[in-house]
Amino acid sequence: MMTAAPELIGLASDRDGLTVADHEQLEAHGIGVEEARRQLAFLRDPPPKTRLVRPAVVGDGILPLPRGADALRLADQGRSAARAGRLIRFVPASGAASRLFAELRRAQAGGFAATDPVLARFEKARRHLPFDCGPSELLDRYGDAPKALIPFHRYADGEQRTALDEHLVEAAALLCGGGSVAVHFSVAVHHRPAFEALLANRLPVLERRLACRFDVSLSHQSPATDSVAVDADGGPFRVADVPEAPLLLRPGGHGALLGNLQSLADRGFELIAVKNIDNVQPEPSQGAAVRAMRILAGMARALARRSDRPARVCGVVPAVGTAGGGPFWVQEAGCEVRLQIVETSQIDIEDGEQAAILARSTHFNPVFLVCAARGAAGEAYRLEDYVDHDASFVVRKSHGGRELTALERPGLWNGSMAGWDTQFVELPVEVYTPVKTVFDLAGTEHQC
Repeated sequence: MMTAAPELIGLASDRDGLTVADHEQLEAHGIGVEEARRQLAFLRDPPPKTRLVRPAVVGDGILPLPRGADALRLADQGRSAARAGRLIRFVPASGAASRLFAELRRAQAGGFAATDPVLARFEKARRHLPFDCGPSELLDRYGDAPKALIPFHRYADGEQRTALDEHLVEAAALLCGGGSVAVHFSVAVHHRPAFEALLANRLPVLERRLACRFDVSLSHQSPATDSVAVDADGGPFRVADVPEAPLLLRPGGHGALLGNLQSLADRGFELIAVKNIDNVQPEPSQGAAVRAMRILAGMARALARRSDRPARVCGVVPAVGTAGGGPFWVQEAGCEVRLQIVETSQIDIEDGEQAAILARSTHFNPVFLVCAARGAAGEAYRLEDYVDHDASFVVRKSHGGRELTALERPGLWNGSMAGWDTQFVELPVEVYTPVKTVFDLAGTEHQC
C-alpha cells in the first residue's frame, strides 16, 4: 500500500498543489512525482529562450553534400552498414491526418456547397490525386487514419501505394539489393492493428519484388513521457474544475520518442536513419534521397568514431518560405557556441537582434538525419544524459473551455539531441516533398 509523502499527511495537497491521489495517479502512469514537480516549476518559471549567435550557412556550419570520390566512399560505408544489419530506418508515424484533410472537413461541415472554393479545388486536382473516390467517401475512408496508411501515389498500372509502402521501398533501396531491411515505425496504440494488417498484406509482395527480407518493428510513445499542465493560477491543471478531479496528463510531443531511439541503440543498431512519414517520393524519384541518406550514414559513422558522445549528421534544405526549425549557432552555458536545430518557438522574436538573426537564416530542417547512438567500443549511449531540458516547449492550449499552459519535452532533433556532436549538410531540394495537405499529393513531385 502506498504511503503518503510527509508533507501530505493531514493536508489536502503538498507545496506544489499535488494530492495523495495525484501521487498515485502519477506513479501509475509511470511519471515520478519529482519529475512532475520539475515540470510544474518549469511551467511556473520558464528559463530564458534560446540565444542565437548567428545562422548556420554553407561554409559556416553547413557542409555541402560530398561529391565525386568522397561521395562514393561515404555512400559505400553507409550501404555497408545497412547490409551488415547495423543501420535501421526510423519513421515517426504516430500522427493522425487531421491537418491533411482540414480544408475538406470544413467544406464537409458546410455541406459541400457547390460554390465552396475548396470543393472546386478538389475537383480540379482530382485526376492528379491517388484516390479513386470523391471528397465525402475520402473522408469516410481515411479521415481518421494516420498518414502512414493513406495512399500517397498511384502508378500507371493503377497500383496505389501508401506512405508506409513507399518508405519500405526506399529503405530497401539503401541496401542496393538483397539482405535484410530493418525499418521501425512509431505508431499510436489504437492504430497498431491497422498497421499490422497492412504490413501482413504488403510485406510478402514487396519482399518478392525487391528480393529482400523486411525486419519491421513497431513501438509506441510511452505514457511515462506524458506531462502535466498548469491552470491560470499556476496550480496543477485537472480534467475538471474541481479539486478532487484527476490531473490532466498530455502527450509530451515528439521529444518523447527519445526512448524509442534508445531502444534501437540498445538492440545494437550502429546507425539510425530518421525521416518523417510525410516526406517520401514515388519510387522512380527516390534516387536522390537514397544517395543522400547513404552519404549521411557514412558521414555519421565517421563522426561517431571521433566523438565521445552521440553524433548526428542532419540534412538541411534551402528555406523557401518554410516555417519550422533551422540550423543555428547558439550560445550555451559556459559561453560555448554550438550548432543546434532551433524551432521558432524557442526564439525571443520580441528581441530585435534575435529576430534579425532568424530573418537571415537560409536553411530549414526537413527531418532527414542519421544518428550514431553507440560509442566506438560498441556500447549504447544513455541518450537522456545529452538532453537540454531547458529547451522544453511551453504551449498555450485549452481543455473543456479552460485555458492551460502545457509542457512538451525538448524536440527529438532539438533539445533532446542538444548534447550530441552535430554536422549539418546541404541536401538537394528534391529530397524534400512533404505532404501537409491532401492537395500536396496533386503536385508534380508526387506524380508517377
